[in-house]
Amino acid sequence: MSNISQVAEAMQRVLTTRAKALERETGFVQRSSAQLDGPTFAQTTVFTWMREAQASYSQLQQTAAMLGVQVSNQAVEQRFGVESATLLLSLLHEAVGEVLCSDGRVPALLSRFNGVYVQDGTIISLPPALKSQWRGCGGSTPEAGQSSLRVQVRLDLAQGRMQGPWLQAGREAERSGEAHETPLPQGCLYNVDAGYFTLSEMRAHSKAERYWLTAATAGTLLIDERGQCWDLVSFLRAQTGEEVDVAVSLGKRERLPVRLIARRVSHEQAKGRRANATRSREGKPKGVQRPNERKRQAGAKRQRQRKQRKTGQARLLLLEWTILLTNVPAERLSVDEALVLARCRWQIELLWKLWKQVGKVDTWRSAKPSRILTEIYAKLLGAVITHWLTLIACWQAPNRSLVKARQVVQGMAPVLALGVAGVVPLEAMVQRTSHSMASGCTVHARRKQPATYQLVDNPKLIRGLG
Repeated sequence: MSNISQVAEAMQRVLTTRAKALERETGFVQRSSAQLDGPTFAQTTVFTWMREAQASYSQLQQTAAMLGVQVSNQAVEQRFGVESATLLLSLLHEAVGEVLCSDGRVPALLSRFNGVYVQDGTIISLPPALKSQWRGCGGSTPEAGQSSLRVQVRLDLAQGRMQGPWLQAGREAERSGEAHETPLPQGCLYNVDAGYFTLSEMRAHSKAERYWLTAATAGTLLIDERGQCWDLVSFLRAQTGEEVDVAVSLGKRERLPVRLIARRVSHEQAKGRRANATRSREGKPKGVQRPNERKRQAGAKRQRQRKQRKTGQARLLLLEWTILLTNVPAERLSVDEALVLARCRWQIELLWKLWKQVGKVDTWRSAKPSRILTEIYAKLLGAVITHWLTLIACWQAPNRSLVKARQVVQGMAPVLALGVAGVVPLEAMVQRTSHSMASGCTVHARRKQPATYQLVDNPKLIRGLG
């Protein structure tokens, strides 16, 4: 596993050494007499928001005082600006460049691949004043979508290696930039949703000897072994059994050879899926439209509805099945194992849920644009450091709880700050954090709804689950 000294050195390097080197380059420090220099400001913001995600200027001032800098709340507030955002963004890039992972025992299912990578992202809406830096993807109202930030993370479930977070403007495509171009190793499994693939990219992964696994979409067209073209609904309706595992080709032109895996769910499970899908559509928030926009929006909506009606109906019918596409051969991955790995994608969604609901990376208490960006970057940096700490004594435990691990780091944030500042030995504080995680950051086994680690250990438990 990543040892204590590696994590401590990475924290020290980013929050002290690099923060000092970048303070003048970013314009954050212009004179040597500045009390809140680069390292102190970085440590103050990162560890305060790690401890309390909605911390006030008073709490930031208290952390600065703990680190030996006596300044007023007003002095802390004045340090936020374009330069502070640039400094924290630069430090976030430094942290992304650190390569830390666990070398503990890898579950047998995951060990078949040279890493099992899941990837996902989120959009953070920003004030319109930031549109020159981070352009949004548009919207139905003047204020909506003018500025937003797309953040993506890639995570290796086997060893915990994190790539990212990568930042890009909200208007940029999900499959673009570093998040899409950063290479994957040969022999790995890229386990993501269909939005990360095109047929040509699937072919490129296969050619590069990388495996992939994704869910089939309602508009999928496939060609069977006899050369007959099917839509997915018709093909599955023609099946007589409860399980499908066949070789097909995707696309009328591409003719990409893939393996189609499908398993029928119970009537009750299908009913529950349809209810959830219906609630999701009906519960979608609607923006307030100005009168001069309503006609255009109504016309666009009718056009979308005509195109999507058939797909929407097909999607509801497909909820009777769990359907996957992959290039992993059957001798390497059984149907049960493929279904388990598909459920493992929830781990990256859980990470984002933790970062947003607990870490509040998309929430702030200020209306000042530069302060907002500084806070987002500092919180993302704190999230990365929290992940590093879980690699020491938590990641190698199959029944780990990222939520409980995050709670440990929250409690230890003040002493970790003192360690990075050199007030107390940093390695000792990291070790204490590790010991705290090792003693209680676990998920209990469940009989009716097995946890992910139980399914990975015994894939046959997936049978009967929706």
